[in-house]
Amino acid sequence: MKPRRAIAREPSALTAELDEVVTAVAKCFALLSEPTRLKIPNTICGNEQSLSAIVEATGATQTNVSRHLALLHQAGVVSRRKERNAAYYKVADPSFADVCRTVCVQIAGRIDARQPLREGLLEFAQQH
Repeated sequence: MKPRRAIAREPSALTAELDEVVTAVAKCFALLSEPTRLKIPNTICGNEQSLSAIVEATGATQTNVSRHLALLHQAGVVSRRKERNAAYYKVADPSFADVCRTVCVQIAGRIDARQPLREGLLEFAQQH
């Protein structure tokens, strides 16, 4: 039997749309790839917070938090408001917080119930 040759096809509009969606999803998951960027939406979900409050809540350095907030802001996930010498942040895209919550719930379901991490992830999911 002769092996079949793949037939070259023109990319369809559907393929182009799918590629665009898959690329957007990959960018979203890239934002989730760093623990601090997962903590930030939890900290500001539901209410605006100052940079110093976010630093305190995440336990990260101000430089690190500022860098991650800049990426999240650039991606349209958080919004920033400046007042005098302070910057305040809030979730601009609630669907991103929903994705964070969904992923955390799924992972928490796989972690042994005796571990505090599972309790923390479930608490995050219930709060938001």
